[in-house]
Amino acid sequence: MNLLAELLASDDALLPARLPGGAQVERLAAAVWQITPPTAAAGRALIVSAGIHGDETAPVEVLCGLVSALCSGALVPRVPLLLVFGNLQALRAARRYLDDDLNRLFGSACVSSSREAPRAAALAAAVDAFCAQHAGPLHLDLHSAIRDSRYACFAIAPRKDSGPLGGAPQALLAACGIEAVLLTGAAAPTFSARSARLHGCEAYTFELGRVRRLGDGVAGEFAAAERVLRALIAAEPMPVPVAQLRVFRVSRELIKHSDAFRLTLPADAANFTGFDPGAMIAEDGPLQWHAEAGELIVFPNPAVKPGLRAGLMVVADPASDV
Repeated sequence: MNLLAELLASDDALLPARLPGGAQVERLAAAVWQITPPTAAAGRALIVSAGIHGDETAPVEVLCGLVSALCSGALVPRVPLLLVFGNLQALRAARRYLDDDLNRLFGSACVSSSREAPRAAALAAAVDAFCAQHAGPLHLDLHSAIRDSRYACFAIAPRKDSGPLGGAPQALLAACGIEAVLLTGAAAPTFSARSARLHGCEAYTFELGRVRRLGDGVAGEFAAAERVLRALIAAEPMPVPVAQLRVFRVSRELIKHSDAFRLTLPADAANFTGFDPGAMIAEDGPLQWHAEAGELIVFPNPAVKPGLRAGLMVVADPASDV
């Protein structure tokens, strides 16, 4: 089957009701499938999502490849799975989103009449149903960044506690080729943060390279992350780390209040760009943000709508043993 072509054509893509090896497949929403093996191994239940932003195509291709391997029998699931393709309409339009950023619609106070709102509700309901059956799964939400980065592959870890990142999470991330992780609270209105906040998931947003057109990637570009996903699905030993992981904590958010907001960065500035202490980072009318010692900026994006985050300031985490 050519799942990607089917996803681009309509919401009606279907998987077989039963996979080779006997796993059952249940469609919870358009392009959202729960897979239940006949006998679960000792591994943890797993949620893998991609395409929450329609222009982040590499993760969609990675997930399509995993689904194809499951359907052919080349990959046999031994843990319960929830596989999620996110903003299908935006993916077909090759746009980040149509009306509202889908990854800002998973907060408790989010109210939206956009075309993304029903999709956010459907994805949230699917995760709720899965977690009602499988407590505390691992949720890996696969994205790509919209600009270059000092660390080509990095992750955001929404967490309900403020303690240091443990050794097992560090090993997981390093095995995936993740070079940096941002520890942040679980109150953000993102898909992975909702899983951490409401269901106690160990959840991560992965930023795998840069956004690109479908098919423009290099074969094996994210081979490390794919190897780990296959190992998790098959309940096999974790591959060895392939990256030196740096751990950061979010020190503050830059919230855009009006259309007067501007960043002092060049338009092509990379994620994890640093500043001299005291340097102005951004201004919004009379408001100004100035850099504190050791701060770096991640996700600088002055084009977001007023009220949304226009950048994260991060600092190295002294509590993590890296």
